[in-house]
Amino acid sequence: MINKIKNLSQSQESPIKGVLLAYFIVLFHVVLIFVLGVLLLFFRTIVNYLPWIIASGGVLIVGLWYLWWHRVKKRGKKLSDSLKDPVFQGRSVEVTLLGGLASLKLGQPQGPPAIDYIAPDEPKQLVDPAIVRAQELIKLAHLLREDLITKDEFLIAKKDLMGQWRD
Repeated sequence: MINKIKNLSQSQESPIKGVLLAYFIVLFHVVLIFVLGVLLLFFRTIVNYLPWIIASGGVLIVGLWYLWWHRVKKRGKKLSDSLKDPVFQGRSVEVTLLGGLASLKLGQPQGPPAIDYIAPDEPKQLVDPAIVRAQELIKLAHLLREDLITKDEFLIAKKDLMGQWRD
């Protein structure tokens, strides 16, 4: 009798869970379609107005440059005089556009570099010691074939090389 009650209670819970799961799946799809529609409208709007956005950015940049240039001329200075300002002493000025795609660097920093690093002439590479020993053994065999070393010298060098390999 107790098993029948457990089976009845389990069977009543599973349809409710199934209906709720189906409801959440449908709701998720509706939200997903809505978000995709909003993204489509957003990017479509950006693409339609992209020339205006670029033109406005260009006008803003040119306008700010003109205001700065007008201020410099009003003071009777030149660009080189502006860079001699105490604010810029010992510093370089770098102007970057488009995330560093285009950049202009003016002036040289004075003093030691921030990080002392001297790049090596050749990049160092790690080689497996077994490969190095195999290459040395090939060189020894070549020397033996060319009669540049004797058979005894080859065997001694080979023994030394293999002794190093075991260590």
